[in-house]
Amino acid sequence: MTSSRSWRARTAGVVLGALVGAGLTVSPSVAAAVPVVNCPSAACTQVAGGLGEPVSSAYDANGNAYITYQNGDLRKVNLATGATGTVARGLGNLRGIDVDGAGNAYVGDFDGNLWKVDLGTGSRGLLASGLGPLHGIVHRAGTTYATGGSGKLYEVAQGGAVRVVASGLGLSQGIALDGKGLAYTADMFTGRILETNLATGASRSVAKEFYEPASISVAADGLVYFSVGDQVTRLNPATGQGTQIASVRGLNSVIFRLDGNGDAYVAQVTGGGSLWKIKGLTRL
Repeated sequence: MTSSRSWRARTAGVVLGALVGAGLTVSPSVAAAVPVVNCPSAACTQVAGGLGEPVSSAYDANGNAYITYQNGDLRKVNLATGATGTVARGLGNLRGIDVDGAGNAYVGDFDGNLWKVDLGTGSRGLLASGLGPLHGIVHRAGTTYATGGSGKLYEVAQGGAVRVVASGLGLSQGIALDGKGLAYTADMFTGRILETNLATGASRSVAKEFYEPASISVAADGLVYFSVGDQVTRLNPATGQGTQIASVRGLNSVIFRLDGNGDAYVAQVTGGGSLWKIKGLTRL
C-alpha cells in the first residue's frame, strides 16, 4: 500500500501561472509540487460569518447551506448573500446532515437518533434511534446511510427500517457514495480509507497510514477526496494511488464537503463561526 510520505511527494501537475491567476500560491518548499490555497484569496472566500459553533453542513441545488449545532439548532445559510435563518430547534446534540432535494434534511445526533426535518416548516419525525453517535449522514433515493462512533454503517429506509450494512469501520466523520453501490468512510482511529459494498457489506481498506483522515467525498470524476489537517488528498480507490492536491492555509481545520461543481465548503468554529468556499478544489 502506498504510504502517506510517498503520496505527498507526488506532483499535482498544476501549471504555476494558472495557480496565481486562480488566487493560489506555491510556497518555495513545495514549488512545482503541491499548491497552497490561501484563505482568504480569490480561490478561498468567506460566504458567511457570525455562525457560532457549526458542527456539520450540507448543500442543496438552490444555493443554500444547512448547518447543524450541538445545541439542537438547524440553520440555513444563503450561499449568495450570506443571509442566515433558523430552520428548527430542539433536535438534540446534532452531528451529521444531508438533504434530499425535495425540501427535507436528515440529521443525526450524538445519542444515536436519526431525524427527518421539513426544511420549510421545521417539523420533524424520528426515523431511527439507538444507532450510536451519527457523524456521517448521506441520503440517496429514499434511503439514508449513516455512520459514526459505533463503527457500523447503517441503512435506514424511508419508513424507518434499519439494516446494519457493515461493522468494524472505526470512527468516521463522514460517508460518501459513488452512485454505483459503494460507500467510502475514513477511520480516524486507524487512518484507513474504507470501501464498503452496500449490497453485500463487504469492506476493504483502499488506503491507510493517515493521521485522523476526515471530510470524505466522492466527486463527479469518481475519485475520493479527503483531508488530513490542512492537506487535501485525491484518491483513486481502484488503484490505491493518491495525490496531495492542496494545502489550505488560514483556516483552523479543513473539514470540507464538496458540491456538484467540485467546490468545497468548510465550516469554521473559530472567529465567531464562519463558512468558507474553496473554488474548484477537485480541479487542482
